[in-house]
Amino acid sequence: MHELKAILSSPKEIGLLLVLFLIEFVRGAFFLTFLPLYTVNYLSISVATASFAVSAHYLTETFCKGAAGWQLDRRGHSIVPAGLLLGLAALLMMKLFPSAIVLTIGSAFLGLGVSPIWLAVISSVAPVQLEERAARVGAIFAVWLAGSGGGPVVINFFIDGGYSLAFWLLIALWGSALAVTIALIPGKTSNARENPGFSIRKEISKMIKNQAVKKVLLPGMFLQTMTGGLLLPLLPIYAQNNIGLDSKQYGFLLLVGGAAAALSFLPMGRLAKRVKLKTLLSAGFGMSALSLAVFSIVHDILSAYLLAALVGFSYAIVLPAWNNLLAKVIPPEGQASGWGVFSTIEGLGVAIGPVIGGVVAKYLGIHAAIILSTILLTIMSCFYFLYPIEKLFLSNQL
Repeated sequence: MHELKAILSSPKEIGLLLVLFLIEFVRGAFFLTFLPLYTVNYLSISVATASFAVSAHYLTETFCKGAAGWQLDRRGHSIVPAGLLLGLAALLMMKLFPSAIVLTIGSAFLGLGVSPIWLAVISSVAPVQLEERAARVGAIFAVWLAGSGGGPVVINFFIDGGYSLAFWLLIALWGSALAVTIALIPGKTSNARENPGFSIRKEISKMIKNQAVKKVLLPGMFLQTMTGGLLLPLLPIYAQNNIGLDSKQYGFLLLVGGAAAALSFLPMGRLAKRVKLKTLLSAGFGMSALSLAVFSIVHDILSAYLLAALVGFSYAIVLPAWNNLLAKVIPPEGQASGWGVFSTIEGLGVAIGPVIGGVVAKYLGIHAAIILSTILLTIMSCFYFLYPIEKLFLSNQL
């Protein structure tokens, strides 16, 4: 509770968490629910437009995170309102001049605008040099998941009142995030300017050459996000055809899993500093593998909901522990840049996963894709259980 009180006593940290919630709420609502319906039902254009726009958004964000982290370390938080202002302009452009090309370009600019947000939050609210950062990491993930999971659900109620009303609501919420940024999050003097001898490129090069990074972190972060991405486009179809869930029941399924994760992040964050990280990672990935294996054979709704909660809980076990591993190799002077590099690798896994999952499902069936994800998660669980992670990090003086 001490760390939560510290966060609540800091206007800057409260502001950062509020901005994270608002931004994730808006883009979750926009890209996962609003945009596909808006393009087809309101604009009467192909749903492929929404697909291109979503891809443009997340790819732009992924490839800009490294540069965004570098700019954060050089210029401080002054780039956050600049990014949000660019995002607000993109939303207004898409609202006032809707067309396939404008939606795609606007979504890409939105990705550029949000690229520094997560990096600013994680490097300021839970800096790597802070000894008691585990609870803070749990709080950040809980806020992130509440926004990204709540947006796609809540926006449905406003869509019933009209697409124009829902669009203006999202614009207003984004504008509120910009106002909070200006009011509560002042820019800071960058460490790079304070220390002329510090080189972001040099530190990142040193970080990537680290044996712990090469042998554990880089392959691990790519593989785990790719494994999750495998099932992203397939789960709605599987839930409808094999379990019999309609769209509302599937939405509730996602809500159950997200709520289980959000409620578990804080206690799991505290646990991450008391239990060996390899134990938590092995347990989390093993539990995820078991949940998927059982999910592939169940056919009743109640079991599906229980398994969704178990997956959410296992997700909450893995993320804080994994975040603590990453923090061990990120230089305090350039931590936004470090998080940016790692976020780019994770984003590539998310981007590639759905492609592999779609190919496997096309030629071997959805069950085969679920089995592949289960096998990969099982391999990761066994790897983290057997591999001497702590000794590797100690040997590299981390």
